[in-house]
Amino acid sequence: MVSTPDRNQALPAVPEWVNWVQTGLTALLVVLFLVMLGKSRQQSANIRLLQERVQGLENSRALDRTTGLEQQLRSAVDRLQVLERSAARVDALSAENSSLNQQLRQLRAAAQARTAEPAIPALPPLKGDNETP
Repeated sequence: MVSTPDRNQALPAVPEWVNWVQTGLTALLVVLFLVMLGKSRQQSANIRLLQERVQGLENSRALDRTTGLEQQLRSAVDRLQVLERSAARVDALSAENSSLNQQLRQLRAAAQARTAEPAIPALPPLKGDNETP
């Protein structure tokens, strides 16, 4: 077994330029790490921006659909109101028609009653007709 002082003497001395290469590689790795970190943050920001744009487009489309449905609903309500007004007019005209038919029946009945009356008024019955023999 070799003692510790013997080991130090057995290893050759490292040239000075190796230390500089190690320092340079370490600095290069740090710079690459920072660049990758910056790129990942930039991509995260871009992804967030794209998500906001997509959400805005979806909201816009939903608003367009809602607006279209609202317009359809308004036109349906307008048509229903027109139908209700028309139904009210029909009801009023039907009531007026019934009233006119009733008046016409009354006039016809009065006209028939006048023509059915005898021209000579009926004579009162005689006293003798009521007696029984």
